[in-house]
Amino acid sequence: MQPEQTKQRILAAAAELFGELGFDATSTRDIAARSGVNKALLHYHFGSKDELLAALLDGYYGALTTTLAAAWRQRAHPAEQVQDVVDAYADFLAEHRAFCAIVHREVASGRHVEQIVARTLSVLELRIGWFGEGPTAELMQILTSVYGMVVTYFTYGPVLARLTGADPFAADALQARKRHVRRIVALLFAEMAPDAKGT
Repeated sequence: MQPEQTKQRILAAAAELFGELGFDATSTRDIAARSGVNKALLHYHFGSKDELLAALLDGYYGALTTTLAAAWRQRAHPAEQVQDVVDAYADFLAEHRAFCAIVHREVASGRHVEQIVARTLSVLELRIGWFGEGPTAELMQILTSVYGMVVTYFTYGPVLARLTGADPFAADALQARKRHVRRIVALLFAEMAPDAKGT
């Protein structure tokens, strides 16, 4: 197996286990067994479990930034751009469900919260830059609300499944969620328009 293939297998195994069990409950032995490599190779490529988490987060946030930037370039009108970004964000989380679980566990535990904060700020600054203005209080409220509407759906997917008796991650359910979030986002940005404020 090529070194890059080995690294990718280790990262994939770590993502699954950190998502399922959490960072603290996962051992390097667990990751080695899930990835089918020996523990020495894991330490050779990543040094420690903390460094492995850092590499995993770098990969996730790098891919997320690329995905959102590409979505933003699809159309020219700001209202349409926001909707494209919301859709792309939801699609990204649907494809990388362990990502939500890892981030929320680590933020809640506080152990790696600074790693999460640093990477989240980079993505948030990119979004703020798209609007061509500084982080006004109103814009920050909107971005926070949109973040919550998208992320919470994936974080509480198992709860929603029990409440509704349906799979919240089925294609039709995801499409329905994206339509709903797009409608709310349109209302939020309409409130920011000068005419809506009576100016």
